[in-house]
Amino acid sequence: MNYSKTVPFFLILLLFIRCSNDNTSKNLLLAPDNWRGEIIEFPLKFASSLTYSGTEHVRFAPGWGEKDATDYFSYVFLWEIDENPQLSIKKLETEIETYFDGLMSMVSKMNLNLFKKLPKAKAFFEKVNDSVYVGKVMTYDAFTTKKEVNLNIIVDYKFCDELNKHLVLFNLSPQHPKHSIWKKMQKVTIDANCEQINN
Repeated sequence: MNYSKTVPFFLILLLFIRCSNDNTSKNLLLAPDNWRGEIIEFPLKFASSLTYSGTEHVRFAPGWGEKDATDYFSYVFLWEIDENPQLSIKKLETEIETYFDGLMSMVSKMNLNLFKKLPKAKAFFEKVNDSVYVGKVMTYDAFTTKKEVNLNIIVDYKFCDELNKHLVLFNLSPQHPKHSIWKKMQKVTIDANCEQINN
């Protein structure tokens, strides 16, 4: 792993990761030990226009930051939020574009690319049923390759009675949906006593 490319990522995370010593600061996503985890509070510093209250839980595949790894840029994140997100194709497209534009802009500035104009993210979704959407986002990898990257996405929504929260689960990878990494991401489970989200 090239640590010169990953260190800025950790510096950025220090700006907006929830830091707490109490017992409530746990990642709700259960994954193997080599899947790094992060917990981020809403409102997200890089996408403050996403006006949710709650927490984002993240799990990164082991090769997430390695451009030649088969699991490069493959990860799972969960929005555990108070508000009903009232998902739709249009809303998902807008929010994912906002999310990645803000994230990549922040990362680029932290890497001192203050004046570099980044390509805008473009997302496309299709509705599978009332809780599942599949799509793609074309964005920019400001972390590792400094090139554009196309990520396939599966989104799964449900309300969890146990947590009294709305849960939106995102699985993302540039790999084709039939690639083995998707089976690995689907094994990242939610640590809560409510019906499990399954893709």
